[in-house]
Amino acid sequence: MQIDTISNIKFDKKLINYLAVLKPAATAVLLSPTKTSLKDIIRYTVMDLTLKKVLSIKHKNIKPHPNDAYARIRTYLETDENFTSYHKSNYEDYFLSNVDEESYYLLHSYLSIVYEKMPLDNRMKRKVLKENKILNLFSVAFSFDSLGLFRLNTNGKKVRREIQRYFVTIEQHLPQIIENSPQQALHIVSFLKGHFFLLKNIPVETLEKINTLIRRHQQETNDEYFNLFAVFEFSNIFFNDISEEIEAFLEGIENDYNNRSGNSSYDVDILDFD
Repeated sequence: MQIDTISNIKFDKKLINYLAVLKPAATAVLLSPTKTSLKDIIRYTVMDLTLKKVLSIKHKNIKPHPNDAYARIRTYLETDENFTSYHKSNYEDYFLSNVDEESYYLLHSYLSIVYEKMPLDNRMKRKVLKENKILNLFSVAFSFDSLGLFRLNTNGKKVRREIQRYFVTIEQHLPQIIENSPQQALHIVSFLKGHFFLLKNIPVETLEKINTLIRRHQQETNDEYFNLFAVFEFSNIFFNDISEEIEAFLEGIENDYNNRSGNSSYDVDILDFD
């Protein structure tokens, strides 16, 4: 699988291969150490777990109470087929310890529970970075925990620049790659997995074409590599406004928390703008 050359643009394979081992929340912190907030970590992790069929988020037409005259469309979260076999990281325990195969939750209620249980931004970021084994890409000062000074060192800046360049190139060329080299498009998507959520400005029609390619290869080939797509489910997330709902719910949850506590989860680090 060639993932280090896109549209004749060459990338450092060693640096790009960080994406093969990092989870999306860790990559988000690496790319934007200060701007990535607690709600971003939650959003990327929930979407990644949904993509992996560990969790399932669906719109259901349900009566909130048996005596209600009409059913309403509500968004629910429950476990999915890979829940019992999934090897979770320690920080993913915040997302999975409250759910089981016998129950389901309103999405807003679930996100509220996760948010309330988690450490605040800087402690959670450190936990994510440590578990993904990339603290060595940061210059860890004595104020790391107390002030949240997440400063990338020289190697960290090099990795960030290459991954940023890689993402921008994919964003710019993915429609053409789908048309001219569908096999490479599948390789890229299967390599990115949950990192696909960190891409920006991917048109809906491009997402639809990706899902068409995945379905076609599932039907027409016995390629063991592409059988990995059976583990992932892009369509449920991309086409049901799930990402937007998660983002909107978390924005409200964060505002409620800050109003109650008088806290602010935002701080500024000029290195985010390098």
